[in-house]
Amino acid sequence: MSRHPEWDAMYLAGLTAREISDRVHRGVATVHYHLRQRDYYEPGFQAKHEVALADRGSNRPSTTWRRRAKEIVAFQSEHGRLPSRTGDPVERLLHSWLAVQRRENKDGRLPSTKLTLLQDLDDWMIDPWQKELDDAWRNKLNAVCQFFEEQGRIPRYRTYKSDQERRLGVWLHNQHQRRSRQLLAPWRLDALNVNLPGWRSRA
Repeated sequence: MSRHPEWDAMYLAGLTAREISDRVHRGVATVHYHLRQRDYYEPGFQAKHEVALADRGSNRPSTTWRRRAKEIVAFQSEHGRLPSRTGDPVERLLHSWLAVQRRENKDGRLPSTKLTLLQDLDDWMIDPWQKELDDAWRNKLNAVCQFFEEQGRIPRYRTYKSDQERRLGVWLHNQHQRRSRQLLAPWRLDALNVNLPGWRSRA
């Protein structure tokens, strides 16, 4: 049984002993010794690593890449959040770098070695801008549901009785149009169907 299964997993994912050492904050000689022992007790262990290392190709984590990853993990540890696009120049640089990793991961182009090195970063795969949009959408749906509970009807976007009703009615009409053009995200359509069964916009 391995004393450091997480080291083994990283090695088999193609990370080098140096990269593992940097990540786990242990001496590279200690990591090397452990990996040699694993190869002794599990024949083929080293060969599997070499195949994974070769598969990394040109998109392997460079020294600069690993430094950025460390900086972002340190930033989140210190501030309790991910870097923002509205922060100081250093924070904006980290935000932009992370946006690239998020985009490559979404497109399936981020290799397992980089994913492994980012696994200590909480919620990094979530697009903060999209999260803001989704949260705003949920708030609007809650407002429509509250209007329905209080008034007993769907808000209208033309023959409205207040500015609030008009805003909610226009929003709901936009959802109706997006549904008609099959542009409404499935989870949003499900949320509308569950919270407002049989919903449709009203003039």
